[in-house]
Amino acid sequence: MILPHMQKNGVRALVWLLLLLNTSLLPSQTITPARLRVQQPEAEHEREEHPVTKQQLGELAERLRRLVNAKAAVKNQCQVQGQQVQVEESSQITEIGACKIILVTGKTTGIAAGPGQVEFTLSANLADLTTPTSVQKQTFSQCKPLAGDVVKVMSRAAPGKTVHVTRRENKVEAKQTDSLRGDLSFFFPNLASARTAAQLLDRLVRGCGGTEWPDEDDLP
Repeated sequence: MILPHMQKNGVRALVWLLLLLNTSLLPSQTITPARLRVQQPEAEHEREEHPVTKQQLGELAERLRRLVNAKAAVKNQCQVQGQQVQVEESSQITEIGACKIILVTGKTTGIAAGPGQVEFTLSANLADLTTPTSVQKQTFSQCKPLAGDVVKVMSRAAPGKTVHVTRRENKVEAKQTDSLRGDLSFFFPNLASARTAAQLLDRLVRGCGGTEWPDEDDLP
């Protein structure tokens, strides 16, 4: 509970600190190809033996959309400056087709002075992403999941490629900023759903012409 005498600036600073605790839409940490491969079952790295048809791509895209829209949501209870605050993040695929994906992720922080909200819209060409998609269980020193785990699914953009991001603050203010990042990522509360999503995303990326993340020796 926030104390009544807290100043407005202090409340705003607390909101932004909490929004930044979850790192899904911050610059991603460097992960070596070896680390990525260790995290995935061997079967997930098998390439398609035959070219994926347009119909198959559509079916894979629909399966991924349904899975993300139904289950890609996590809640954390965080302690910041002695206060217990709930931070929620959920993602929705609003468009996926013709090898293009648009993912909208919303972050809401509940505090006594009112919720803080930030919405990120990520737009990517699936051919610009790489395999294997990583699956990582996340831990935060100041936050604990309210139910299940926090599992991050991430596909890195190929060298020289980017993912476009539009950031929108509290909907009432409608303030927007645009930027670029090097991956597409979202969260699930359990490992099973995250692994299924990673498998579907890998098949879509390969079917759209995406390649494996290059070995370190091949990087420019």
